[in-house]
Amino acid sequence: MKFKMEWLLCLGIFGAGVVWAELIFPSDFWKVDNVHDLFEILGAVATSGAVIIALMTMNAWKRQAKAEADHELARRVVIILRGYRDELVHTWSYAESSVAQIRGNTWIGEGGNDNPMIGVYQGRLDQMQVARAQLAPIELECAEIWGGLFTTKFAELYSYEDGFRSFIEIYLRLLIRGTFDDRSDMESADAVRRWALLNQWGLGDRSSAEATIDGLIEPLKSGARKRLIGFGE
Repeated sequence: MKFKMEWLLCLGIFGAGVVWAELIFPSDFWKVDNVHDLFEILGAVATSGAVIIALMTMNAWKRQAKAEADHELARRVVIILRGYRDELVHTWSYAESSVAQIRGNTWIGEGGNDNPMIGVYQGRLDQMQVARAQLAPIELECAEIWGGLFTTKFAELYSYEDGFRSFIEIYLRLLIRGTFDDRSDMESADAVRRWALLNQWGLGDRSSAEATIDGLIEPLKSGARKRLIGFGE
């Protein structure tokens, strides 16, 4: 639509030029009586042609520039989504392990922050946060420039990440607290209950979790790949 408007504008300018030519140039301007007249006419035609060619070249350049910008953004999306996907699968694995630890009551003990398992599971949360931070600006750029599914699919993806993280966070809180009380009993029971729901939704084993995660990411990757220059040729 934008390019159509530009072409309409060009045609309007050209039409206006024709009208003004009738008003400004004498009626015998196009009559060729000698070589000098011929050069004047050729010069006028060449100038008009140069303007039209310049406008066409500018439009082609703008289209090429947009295609190159889309290509670079799409390349970054595909690469960063691959890394995010791997981190999300790892986070699911830690979430599964957290629930197993919660079920086994291995968190009951002295409590405190000295338990080496705290560093292991907190490290997984930190790595997931780094992957999320790398993806966030890409999400914003895609939503603003491309719109469509890029305005909604990232949020859906993040909801799964937040869900996986929550199991690890519960385990860490229980591990640091170390004591079995009403609060701990409620949190542990809630984690086990929610994991049972995930199992019903096809996220209870690794292969199913990977398939679900890939299904969430694929529309984003597919939408980005379509904007890669030369993709599918």
